[in-house]
Amino acid sequence: MGGVVEKFNPRKASALSHKRDASRGDRWGKAVDISEITFEDVKTDAIEFMLATDVIYQAKAGKEASIFIARWMEHPILLKAYRFWTTAQAQKGKGFYAPGKMAMLAAREFDILMECFKAGVHVPTPIGRVGNYLTMRLIGENGLPAPQLRDVDLKNPESVLDQILDDYLLMYRDAHWVHGDLSGYNILWWQERPWIIDVPQAYRVNAWADMKHVTQLLRRDIRNVLMDFKSYGIRRDLDEIVEIFLSEYTPSNLEHYDEQVGGFVHE
Repeated sequence: MGGVVEKFNPRKASALSHKRDASRGDRWGKAVDISEITFEDVKTDAIEFMLATDVIYQAKAGKEASIFIARWMEHPILLKAYRFWTTAQAQKGKGFYAPGKMAMLAAREFDILMECFKAGVHVPTPIGRVGNYLTMRLIGENGLPAPQLRDVDLKNPESVLDQILDDYLLMYRDAHWVHGDLSGYNILWWQERPWIIDVPQAYRVNAWADMKHVTQLLRRDIRNVLMDFKSYGIRRDLDEIVEIFLSEYTPSNLEHYDEQVGGFVHE
């Protein structure tokens, strides 16, 4: 499968920036209107930058990014476009995100997905990135995204919960990321197993991390996942699971962080 990766450098203009500058011509500053890109803009850019050979339709519009179903040759892929405007109201003068910030967010998500993929986490395989666009494997069939876990009636929920926790442990222990927004909304069900998606808000766990914050995020994520399984009559000990995660990985210089923050963090 094709695709390209444009390395992010805040001091180097991206291919997308060059394209926007070319359309600006000799006009500068307030003389140039900045507007939200259209479906045709996305399709033209994706093909020009060799991220896709076709863009089929828009599947979702989120707060910061829009999701499109695209193709690379015969392979269905997912194209994510970080938008310059966050909401319709933002176009009235507030909420504009500079192209550089959008490119940074796209680059960050690509890198997180790649690190999780290499660690063995079941996430969409990242394919390419240019500017504020990135592409990844489509988790789904026949050009349609797989259903969210919350919309699936699981036949063996106990096993599925174990799969999710195992994947999340890989993400935390081996890739060193806390998801930060994990729940049945950001887990898809495909090929008889769960897949973790939507990672741009993930928090890096390293020697400079705030372990109190890490613990709070872990507790919230795992609690959300456990809540999704309460309807199946499944109960797990949240504190025990979080303690297992922390025992599997805590940066060596932060191993005694709990003595500094007043003990184990509860919400």
